[in-house]
Amino acid sequence: MFERYKRQTILPEVLDQGQKNLASSKILVAGAGGLASSALQYLVGAGCGNITIYDEDNVSETNLHRQTIYNEKNIGLSKVKAAKNVLINLNSNCNIFAVQKKIDAKNAQNIIQDHDLIIDCGDNFALSYILSDICYIEKKPLISASALRFEGYVGGFCGGMPSLRAVFPDLPDNIENCNTAGVIGSVVGTIGSIQAQMAINYFLKIIPSPLGQMISIDLKNFHFSSFRFDKAKEPKESNFKFIDPSQISKTDLVIELRDTNEKPDLICSNSIRVEFTKLEEKIMQLDTNKHLIFVCKSGIRSWKAAKMFEHVWNNKISLIADNYNEE
Repeated sequence: MFERYKRQTILPEVLDQGQKNLASSKILVAGAGGLASSALQYLVGAGCGNITIYDEDNVSETNLHRQTIYNEKNIGLSKVKAAKNVLINLNSNCNIFAVQKKIDAKNAQNIIQDHDLIIDCGDNFALSYILSDICYIEKKPLISASALRFEGYVGGFCGGMPSLRAVFPDLPDNIENCNTAGVIGSVVGTIGSIQAQMAINYFLKIIPSPLGQMISIDLKNFHFSSFRFDKAKEPKESNFKFIDPSQISKTDLVIELRDTNEKPDLICSNSIRVEFTKLEEKIMQLDTNKHLIFVCKSGIRSWKAAKMFEHVWNNKISLIADNYNEE
């Protein structure tokens, strides 16, 4: 078996022991889109022994320019199943587990506990914060990334180092994604490759650790930058945790921020619909001692609403992203 890896085991940073570390690794890849297309192939090529992929979506033609693990014959098929077929043919030494299911606030903790390292390939901020919050508690390393237009970043979080919230405590005013702003496929591939490299460095115990490291790239201008955030401070106990709709209790105060055209039915019987522009007028008429939950599609409006009232609300504030999609 080691004959296959001789070009990397001759490296003093790898050797036989490093290869054994890769072979015994248990990696969770959240999302099977463009980032994963690159990351997965290099992880398998390196001999990472046990990889579990979660994604509920099917292959789409509009994504093929960046999701290069798939081809035209895969359109309409399950991403994770198509990816598994490619990966097992790349390296029969690796165990590939494909789960056609979305990771969310309800199931993430149980899934994460069974793995040594988590790679966030969803390129979705709600999923990234869900993974980071749990990885920080569980002390699991998280390699998270994002790509848009010609730019992107990769960071190594948690696992004894600061979380995503320590580096990104607040969201920007406007959140865009590949569907709305576009992205160059090779940019996504570059960032996914760096995610794989960070994971490999972690299992090889290379110093400096990829955890606590941030890398940013701008491939329009061919600009790369990086910094370490080992001493970044965690924000105070954050109210803005993403939860699953099944975790709503009857005593919670649930605010639906979507109108009837966007979401005809309320998420639960004790939720009320409030337009974002009328939120400040309505919210102060309510019981500020209740657990407040804001609901929207992606979590963006919910986050903004939570920021508006965190200083006047007496109980915790949680968020629900009711219909976010990985990449």
